[in-house]
Amino acid sequence: MISLLQNDADIRVIENFVSDPDRLRQSALESGFGTWRPNKGEVGSSNYDGMNFWGDHGMALRALAEAHGCAIFPNSMFFRVCNEDTEGAYVHSDREAGEYTAIVYLSKHSGESGTGFYRHRASGITRMKSFAEMAQDREWFERFKVEMVEGRPEVWECIEFVTGVYNRALIFEAPLFHSRHPRHGFGSTAEDGRMVWVCHYDL
Repeated sequence: MISLLQNDADIRVIENFVSDPDRLRQSALESGFGTWRPNKGEVGSSNYDGMNFWGDHGMALRALAEAHGCAIFPNSMFFRVCNEDTEGAYVHSDREAGEYTAIVYLSKHSGESGTGFYRHRASGITRMKSFAEMAQDREWFERFKVEMVEGRPEVWECIEFVTGVYNRALIFEAPLFHSRHPRHGFGSTAEDGRMVWVCHYDL
């Protein structure tokens, strides 16, 4: 396990995360991917392509509990494939989804892919406040939501980047601002796209 402390943020990287990553990946491919249209409320897309809620979650959850050395309590978990035509990623936070986020990279590819962590240049913040706090200044909140979706580098400074190596796990504090890279993914199918397993959870 590698601990990357950026501004006192807990960002951990674990190599060779699950015992059989090929089986984990294949379980997602066999169960298939589709479009999820959630009601995300104040912040978030309402259309996610390449989603899968089946597959061998138990294998990844077991490795995650072992990494923490205690029980974990998932709020949500899924596999996702992002291709060149997937909607663009935005700078966001998983604060409302749990204490921690785990991402396991499940694609072998050429070129750089991974997850970036960001600082909002104007305010200097690296963690998102609660919706209730942000909504107190409605005008600012509406502008901030647009800035997250646009993800422009003149607004957001990338302060840490973790490369998406096959069977590498990235574990971090959920409130941290982050975004996938590349913005749209790569490839054109589930087999050649950017695949990850994601879990939002509490300890």
